[in-house]
Amino acid sequence: MKRLALFALFLFVPVSHALAAGVVHIANGDCAGLSAAANAAPGHEPSLIVLARNGDYNCQIDVAGTIAIDGSGSKWEMQTPEGTTCQPPSPGTQLAVSGNLTLRNFNFVPAASASTSSSKSTKSTTPKPEFCNWIFGPVIGNSGTLVIDSSSIRDPGRIENSGSLTLSNVTLTNPTSHGAWTVIDFLPGSSGSSWEPSSITITNSTLDAGESASLIVEGLADGFGSTISVANSILVGSSASLCNFSSSVNVSSTSQGGNLFKDTSCGFNAASDRVVSDAGFADLGHHGGVVDTLALSSSSPAIGNGLAANCAATDARGAARGQTHCDSGAYEFGGGQGKLAVSGTTGLYFNHANNGHYVTVQRVFDNNALVIWNTFDENGKPAWVYGVGAINGGSIHVEQVAENLGGILQPGGAVSGVTPTFWGTFDLDVSSCYTATLNYHSTLPQFGNGTVHLERLAFVTGLDCSQ
Repeated sequence: MKRLALFALFLFVPVSHALAAGVVHIANGDCAGLSAAANAAPGHEPSLIVLARNGDYNCQIDVAGTIAIDGSGSKWEMQTPEGTTCQPPSPGTQLAVSGNLTLRNFNFVPAASASTSSSKSTKSTTPKPEFCNWIFGPVIGNSGTLVIDSSSIRDPGRIENSGSLTLSNVTLTNPTSHGAWTVIDFLPGSSGSSWEPSSITITNSTLDAGESASLIVEGLADGFGSTISVANSILVGSSASLCNFSSSVNVSSTSQGGNLFKDTSCGFNAASDRVVSDAGFADLGHHGGVVDTLALSSSSPAIGNGLAANCAATDARGAARGQTHCDSGAYEFGGGQGKLAVSGTTGLYFNHANNGHYVTVQRVFDNNALVIWNTFDENGKPAWVYGVGAINGGSIHVEQVAENLGGILQPGGAVSGVTPTFWGTFDLDVSSCYTATLNYHSTLPQFGNGTVHLERLAFVTGLDCSQ
């Protein structure tokens, strides 16, 4: 009998442990399944919940245990007020955290911008009154420990934090759709009848409040020793100050350096921080990876502004960051030691010492690129030579370069008498995002052999070296 009891005990313990440490996969739009898994009591929750890749969810969860959820690029529709009166959204706070929750690879979007599905709850089609958006409760409420990693948050409402909140590789934007709006409400936590300090940590993230938002961080009550820390991040936008702490708020603001700010209202003052009027953003969208990011233009002051000590290994898309220096924000432009991807060679290059001397590179299919060199022969005659070669890392070898000779432009744009002539070979080495070297070997005596040192003149909009 003792042996039977011991055997039964050994069977029970592994099964119970597996229940608490297992991985649960949730089908697209299955809010019932997600809620059941996420709302499990502490000790019975799965350690990891994985959603359908690029799925679409409109769910309400309340996490009390310790769980990580991988969104796999899914949209999570965040409910905003409905109807014609200024009432809180139903059923209220959509994501409530009193335990320990890690979210990664999510695209949080307003419910109105995501596609509907029969598997999701029915939503009202009544237009949402934009002028009431500031009055409703938080869409994300955290009184525990919440980590949002490698995710985007598009204008879903606000985050109300009275616990420990960490944003890492997060892109948070408020384009134009709502008026007075606060990104994060900073409140003290409570434990029984006593108040507890809360904290916000922002690293390698981009927070753009947009011109219609009022604040990024607002402290509404006595912080009781609460803290906010920012590293290698971008906090810009808003029609008012970035931060607004009432006179009674006791908040310690710390900058770890490598940041871009719109103003100094948050109290960050590291020597490596910069106050800028324009962060140099390009477009907002998918730029590789599974989440939206705000791309940086080639002239953005965020490029190379991050401190090495704060650099994450990758950006929000999974693109490698530089480790001697990296970019501020959730998007790594690809400069420094950032990864140079196959399409990253695409662009226009020139030699600044030789006017009219241009090299155009365009990835055309698979790992091949078209290389066109606008140049001159030794007699000063303009020539353009071209060829398609294989991309190998940052190098492109073109085995057969041709030159079109003898062509005559006819009225209407037609060309007659053109003769493609074998010219020689190219080897283009793109050593970084900004520089390249063209080695050429021509069979024609008026060109010969040589090396041309190039600088990048232009990027393709929305495409950088790490894509």
